[in-house]
Amino acid sequence: MNVELDIIQTQDLLDAQEAQDDKKSYLIFTVNSIEFGIDLGMVKEINKLQPASVIPNAKPYCKGIINIRGTIVPVIDLRIKLGFGPAEYDERACIILVMLENENVGVIVERVHDVIKVSREELLDCPGFGGAGYQRYVSKIAATGDKIRQILDVRSVFVEG
Repeated sequence: MNVELDIIQTQDLLDAQEAQDDKKSYLIFTVNSIEFGIDLGMVKEINKLQPASVIPNAKPYCKGIINIRGTIVPVIDLRIKLGFGPAEYDERACIILVMLENENVGVIVERVHDVIKVSREELLDCPGFGGAGYQRYVSKIAATGDKIRQILDVRSVFVEG
């Protein structure tokens, strides 16, 4: 009986600490030498870059489809989707598997760095001068220490305009 009480109290303390902590986790990666972040809760897994089967008449940023353990997944080159030119990828490039409205989407990025926790105070609004495309894809700016990371609104990135 005491063991159950201790477990409940410990869980209550963890929940209270998370509420006080008030930080959100983001996966940080690089596209075109710029550090971006996405909500870690949307990330299913990270895979090595692999060849995709081309889809005829697809948008330029859609690199095709891949098979991940029996699931067919469309693959998007985030560099092209964000308006940067195409590039050759090296061994550090990878595919981030993102769950988007009950569907998996693979996102090619140049490099995954780490996971960071960001408080509400460190999340800043985007500047107004970046243009409509910029503001459509970037939801916030994470200013942590001496680094600035652009937090992507993943849903907006994949919605056709």
